[in-house]
Amino acid sequence: MYPDDVNGDVFRRLEEDDFDFSIEHPVDFYAIYASEEEADLVARQYATDWKSGQKFKNIETRPSDKGGMELELVPIMMVTYDNIIAFENKLAERTSKVNGCLDGWGVLNG
Repeated sequence: MYPDDVNGDVFRRLEEDDFDFSIEHPVDFYAIYASEEEADLVARQYATDWKSGQKFKNIETRPSDKGGMELELVPIMMVTYDNIIAFENKLAERTSKVNGCLDGWGVLNG
C-alpha cells in the first residue's frame, strides 16, 4: 500500500499500531541549519503560511544538539503519505536556499 521507502516504513508501523488516520494530528518536522539567521529565515516563511491560514501548533528555532540551529515545525494535518511528502518537499525546497538539511518527522499515536 505504501512505497518501499523510509516514509512508507513509518506509515506501515503507524497502521500496525492502529493509528487514527481519520483525524488531523500535530506532526513534528525538523530541519537543521548552520546559523540562527538561516533557521529564522525559513521559520518566517512558515509564519507567513500560518497567517495565511495553514494550521500550526508550533514554529520554533533553538540550538541543535548536532550543532547549528534546529527548526521545529508542527503543522496540524491529516496524516497521509501524500501530505507528509508534500510538506517535506516544501521544507526541502525552502531549506535548499540556505545552508540546512531536513532532520526527519514524527507523530504521536494516542
